[in-house]
Amino acid sequence: MIVDFGQLKKAYQKLSPMIGPTPLVYNEWLSQQYQCQVFLKLENMLPIGSFKMRGATYKISQLNAAEKKLGVLAVSAGNHAQGVAWAAQKFKIKATIIMPEGSPLTKIRNTESLGATVILKGKNIEECFEVAQEMMKKKKMIFVHPYHDPYVIAGQGTVAFELLEQLPEVDYVFSSIGGGGLVSGMGQVLKAKKAKAKVIAGQASGCSSMAQSLAAGKIITTNKAETFADGIRVKNVNEDMFKSLKSVVDSSHLVDDEKMAWAILQLMEKARVIAEGAGALPLALFDQLFQKNPKKFKGKKIVLVVCGGNIDVNLLERIIDRGLIESHRKIRISIPISDRPGVLHQLTKVIKDVGANILEVVHDRTSNETGITGTNVFFTLETKGEIHMKQLLEEMRKDFPLVKVIY
Repeated sequence: MIVDFGQLKKAYQKLSPMIGPTPLVYNEWLSQQYQCQVFLKLENMLPIGSFKMRGATYKISQLNAAEKKLGVLAVSAGNHAQGVAWAAQKFKIKATIIMPEGSPLTKIRNTESLGATVILKGKNIEECFEVAQEMMKKKKMIFVHPYHDPYVIAGQGTVAFELLEQLPEVDYVFSSIGGGGLVSGMGQVLKAKKAKAKVIAGQASGCSSMAQSLAAGKIITTNKAETFADGIRVKNVNEDMFKSLKSVVDSSHLVDDEKMAWAILQLMEKARVIAEGAGALPLALFDQLFQKNPKKFKGKKIVLVVCGGNIDVNLLERIIDRGLIESHRKIRISIPISDRPGVLHQLTKVIKDVGANILEVVHDRTSNETGITGTNVFFTLETKGEIHMKQLLEEMRKDFPLVKVIY
């Protein structure tokens, strides 16, 4: 959906007094690691923890008095819901949000605390849209689409106006992509302002129809929608959004959940930033591309748009665990050994001497691999990273050559 530049500019003028610019923070750790200048655009610092309030606020600000009396209706898995609720509260109008059954309780409570009525109906976003259509047949309301709306796109585009004021000479902007509102808005602003920045978009590999469509140059459909990054779990490609994204995205790529989990952990440790899956995806994608071609990014100014930080705390422990595994700082191994005194001590001494930490040890004396006089030992170990892990395995295999890495 192409938006007139005058509308994009108007959105920035309208929202600037209401939504102050989010920080653009230079990160020394990441910059040294990648030998370039890495900046984080912290959209997770907005009042609702996501960029979504920009588009929702601008859309609602453009309603006339009669439309405001009708109230607004939205469909969301969480961030758009909170954005619409926040904006509706600002303009003192009624908001109704349809969320999928099983949505995180935190997001439901946050949306309700902003004054919106939450209806849990539908197993997924697609079913929620059907519920919304039925509701609007019975009662007239203004629908605030999460991305397929010129006012919403214009609102999201204000991120790029801020960015160009904060860092005019940016070389690359990395962003996650779901329905496409944020990337479309930012990309249109960057292209209209003739910025040299290339727009690199990423989508979760478990729900990747838009990224695949952009890479193929035609719309590709899929029934798959499997990712913990609920903010970008958008299964269907909207034709208008595809056309606008095609005109502004320089390249699109897939990122798996394990890599996103790794990026969440990296941002926590190296930037003290809490990001949800969609917010951490830009770092995961940048690392992915950097590993393939480091020279392309050396010395460049890289902006990673941390689009949101509304992570389900009940998932956080599992995500961190995945991140540790992905970065080779946590491994699980199995070793068949002779079940006699001193063998286990010999094994743990190797682990101690190399400087790894034992988190868990489990014996399995029923394993077919060991016979009656042996046992299979499972270790969960903490290491300092890939090099340390390889060193540990090398030392262990000198005396125990059958060491097998499970993960």
